[in-house]
Amino acid sequence: MHARSTLTRLVWLFLLGTSLAWGAPALQGPATANIGAVIPVSFTGSDNPRDFISIVPKSTPEGKYDAYEYATKSGKVELRVPATPGDYEIRLLAASSPYPTLARVPLKVVAVTATLEAPAQVAAGANFEVKWTGPNNERDYIAIGNAERPYLVYAYTRGGSPAKLRALDVDGDYELRYFLGNGDKVIATRKLSIGKVSASVTAPAQAAAGAKFQVKWQGPNNPQDFIAIVKAGAPERTYSKYEYTRAGNPVELRAPDAAGDYEIRYLTGQSYATLASTKIAIGAADASVQGPAEAVAGSAFNVTWKGPNNQSDYITVVAKGAREGTSGYYKYSSEGSPAKLIAPLQAGDYEIWYATGQSHTTLAKATIRVTPAKQEPGKLLVTATTAVAAGGGIEIILDASGSMLQKIGGQRRIDIAKQTLTKLTSAGIPAGTPFAFRVFGREVDSCQTDLDIALSPLNAAAVGAKINALEAKNNARTPIGASLEKVSSDLAAVKGERLVVLLTDGEETCGGDPAAAIAALNKAGTTVRVNIVGFAIEDPKLAVTFSHWASLGNGSYFDAKDAAGLSNALTQSLRSSFEVVTAQGQVVASGVTGSEAVSVLPGTYTVRIKGQSSRAQSVTIEPKATATVKL
Repeated sequence: MHARSTLTRLVWLFLLGTSLAWGAPALQGPATANIGAVIPVSFTGSDNPRDFISIVPKSTPEGKYDAYEYATKSGKVELRVPATPGDYEIRLLAASSPYPTLARVPLKVVAVTATLEAPAQVAAGANFEVKWTGPNNERDYIAIGNAERPYLVYAYTRGGSPAKLRALDVDGDYELRYFLGNGDKVIATRKLSIGKVSASVTAPAQAAAGAKFQVKWQGPNNPQDFIAIVKAGAPERTYSKYEYTRAGNPVELRAPDAAGDYEIRYLTGQSYATLASTKIAIGAADASVQGPAEAVAGSAFNVTWKGPNNQSDYITVVAKGAREGTSGYYKYSSEGSPAKLIAPLQAGDYEIWYATGQSHTTLAKATIRVTPAKQEPGKLLVTATTAVAAGGGIEIILDASGSMLQKIGGQRRIDIAKQTLTKLTSAGIPAGTPFAFRVFGREVDSCQTDLDIALSPLNAAAVGAKINALEAKNNARTPIGASLEKVSSDLAAVKGERLVVLLTDGEETCGGDPAAAIAALNKAGTTVRVNIVGFAIEDPKLAVTFSHWASLGNGSYFDAKDAAGLSNALTQSLRSSFEVVTAQGQVVASGVTGSEAVSVLPGTYTVRIKGQSSRAQSVTIEPKATATVKL
């Protein structure tokens, strides 16, 4: 609404007089109402949709107004009553300055009462209930507050009585308060004392780098409480590797790969306050690798090694001088020594590394020269007909955590992801395909993961509406492992192949074990394929981690740096991964069906879809020629 000229005001006064002659505008509403309540108001005689209705104190000068609703064609609006008792008026005001009053009716606003019933004392961090009575207006809430802050934690009254609250982690004297949603006015209070809690942690005095060890603990075991290992002297409320206390007692932690002095801490799940700590020394891990000085391009060779053989440690061959965290052809140390590797097809100087599976730290290396093969390699192009075979199903898991609010080219990552996923589900996946959609990262400081769309025939319009409504949240965490653990139940009704597409822009931050979750899916009996799309991943070690996880899940990792890259990556993620195998069972190459041809030395091989021995075919590769296989 803008100021108008004096002429405009005179015109409005004329129109006001005319409208009175035609049939004066009128209002109808309740004579009395409780503070904070929402009341219905009906009106007649207004034909300008920009006219508006407001509740103001009776003494309010003409043309002034408070919160308002436009006078819509329906002839009815709802207004929220002010939070202070007294004499008011409901006014219908004209659309333009000076906003003359077209109609008015009196309204007496009266005070309301509320009661609160709860324990006088609760333990820090504990869940408890508050019985209440009160007006239960929209957005009314029950909260814990103190002298410094009106509310610290709260629950809306619309959840019913009793309200469920969680005590603060910090002991002291507090108040329970009933707040009106309109104006945050307190209409009832009750004292609440939060008591101290104690905890203890017991762990070995030392552990080897990367090794697993057990920690015994005593403590409140409140929701989300956890045991963490941090650098000695690390600031309060910091953590890296951890395990929730709900996992049991003792919990199992994994030592960092870097040697040094550390602390084991019991932290509260609400404010990350340290309740107990103990020291632990992490010793350095030793390793060695021995391989041939030379190997022919594309040939198999053995590497003997010594090392800690911790979970997911691996032996790999990479270009000489490669950046830490690089991974080429590899074998897990758990497969034993010697490890059988395949020399790269490109001749040159390389290195053999023993790398840790946790942080991709190189513990040992040896040089190897790759000499040219006698014959030049050929090409193999592999295609497949469908995303999943008949009887199969697809689940997409989307990361909506706070990092997805960062921008790429002026657009938020989450918006790019939403647009791309909408296109994928409307044009990339056939209608009617059994489909499920899971989202994590929408709750602040939470490891919540939600099945937004339960398994059902794909309806592009319904899925698009769900995707469009998504919003990422700052400070939400990334429960990749927990989300993957849910896949088995999400797709329980699928009897054929289960394709899982995980789209994320960050690492696991909820203490989960995605590799273990993927391994469990493989053991479930039904064919599963896990493809991972990394969006704007800047850490090369994290990209290697995702690649190894996808390989464990008979899938592939796809890296996307921008909107176009994400569209391409998601399209490819619907395709099957394949591998090329020698007669001796050695995998010499792998790729994605329908993508670029892979280079393979001349010979006869078996081409198979990863994890599906029934989808395999023999192929002969000729030098400098391209063979095509359809699986």
